[in-house]
Amino acid sequence: MRTEEVTDGSRLLAATRYESLVRVSNAIGTHRDPQNLFRALVRELHQVVRFDYLGVSIRDEKSNTFHRHFVDAKTEAAIPADPELAMEESDAWWVYQNQESLVTSLEAPDGRFSKLQEILKKYGVPCLCTLPLTTAHSKVGTLTFGSKTPDV
Repeated sequence: MRTEEVTDGSRLLAATRYESLVRVSNAIGTHRDPQNLFRALVRELHQVVRFDYLGVSIRDEKSNTFHRHFVDAKTEAAIPADPELAMEESDAWWVYQNQESLVTSLEAPDGRFSKLQEILKKYGVPCLCTLPLTTAHSKVGTLTFGSKTPDV
């Protein structure tokens, strides 16, 4: 087993990331306006992970749909969801159903997400990472990071 030396710098980095995640949690609980929420999420999550696009899909059980919100992290401009992508063909649907993270990459074709991969190619986004959003009691939706860089 390999051990790594823990330095004060790595402790500080870990503490900074943890504090950012706490601020993300607080932002989700306090921001009611989606635009302000996304600004806060982009700002705080950039301290934890590299990404170019951020998406949140919240499941609406009553209407059997997702409320999908995406934003360009650099410009903070809203990105409309592609109407060609059926809910059942989306990464958000799969992650929500399975409660597992999913990386979708143009470098690794996946028949389950061929329509999604066509859309990613059209917009020049080679890589997505989608994570489940849950509370202690229920599934809520997903959080998606998109990257212009294929290796992220």
